[in-house]
Amino acid sequence: MQRYLSFGYLATIIGGLLLAAGSMLSLTIAVEPFSAKVVTGAFAASSAIRLLGAAGMIIGLTAVYVRESARAGTFGLLAYTVVIVNLVLQAGWMWADTFVSGVLAVNAPGVLNGTSSDSRMDAAFMVAWLMNSSFILLGIATLRARVFGRAVGGALLVMGIVTLVPLPFDGPVYEVIIGTSCAVAGIFARRVTPVASVEGVAPPSLVTN
Repeated sequence: MQRYLSFGYLATIIGGLLLAAGSMLSLTIAVEPFSAKVVTGAFAASSAIRLLGAAGMIIGLTAVYVRESARAGTFGLLAYTVVIVNLVLQAGWMWADTFVSGVLAVNAPGVLNGTSSDSRMDAAFMVAWLMNSSFILLGIATLRARVFGRAVGGALLVMGIVTLVPLPFDGPVYEVIIGTSCAVAGIFARRVTPVASVEGVAPPSLVTN
């Protein structure tokens, strides 16, 4: 178990850094419209890096939850489930950026440039964006479980709260913040006491501290 957790914490760090790095690379591509941007080699590299980052975050945050699951209770399980659903959804967008966007740029550029309106697609984008706030739930669950230091739960809260804060920057900046915060969570998670030393500790109440 400890071997998996150690690997998972490392995946949290690497996954977060990859997401941040891929998003920063995307910011350097000064090509418009978006349909022209997606056919560049830099965008392909950026999307692939971000996709690997999302995969690492899924593995890593699973390790974080597994370590605190006995103390996180039903709320923790719900929070973890919603976060994983969110990351799978985000990874789907990144997979499409990596492997599908080039075809769309040639055959349906309006879809990428936002000139082809579709209510279902608009709803999908909105849901995908708002789902990032699910990290707030896992952050709260982590703080309440008290298995990790507050820095881990705080970093998870930042990952979710930043989604709800309007910033004067493009979308990739949000992913830079989310990825960096995820890496911070992984760094501090590695400092937790080994599993064997806290086995048998009863879960705290989800109502009182």
